[in-house]
Amino acid sequence: MSTARGTTADVPITQPLIRRLPSLYQDGTFIEQFTAGLDVVLAPVIATLDCLDSYIDPAVAPADFVGWLGDWVGLRLDEDWTVERRRRLVAAAAVMFASRGTAHGLVDEIELYTGGASEVDDPGRVWTSTLPTGEDERRSRRSADRTVRVTVDVTNATEVNWPALQELIRDAVPAHLPVEIELRETSTPTRRGRRKDVQVERSETS
Repeated sequence: MSTARGTTADVPITQPLIRRLPSLYQDGTFIEQFTAGLDVVLAPVIATLDCLDSYIDPAVAPADFVGWLGDWVGLRLDEDWTVERRRRLVAAAAVMFASRGTAHGLVDEIELYTGGASEVDDPGRVWTSTLPTGEDERRSRRSADRTVRVTVDVTNATEVNWPALQELIRDAVPAHLPVEIELRETSTPTRRGRRKDVQVERSETS
């Protein structure tokens, strides 16, 4: 039997149609054989409905279904990632997106995507004005460095999808702020800026 996901074989028939017919029809050989053919067609549908909760649980969902779950929660899942890594990302999506738009949330999102360590230098600040016109406050804003600097440390830079990482960070940072992204390869990625044995450096400014 063919389904949207592939071929099913030997699916147990747990709800034979003949049991749902009036007793008058349950003794007929023709009716029994006719409904048996329909049972084979409906068995995958019934099995899917019986296990529907497992299909939407990233921990146990079929491997080819995890990608669909990622689409439903707005995640970019790289096909080259292991199934276990994709499951972790989908499972963490709700908590991760709850803090989206914050430096802490961006750090968590980057580290889930890359498997490395990251640091976000957010120049966010509050200005006050001593003049009714606010002219001194506007001058302070113009002279301030508003660049968001993001540093990502990984053990193997070739395993990171560089364009996807840039897009992920750019989407999370307010559109009016410039972004500087640095991807570093190090033997011991450590969160929050404690880095050792840096070997390769790549940077990009937008």
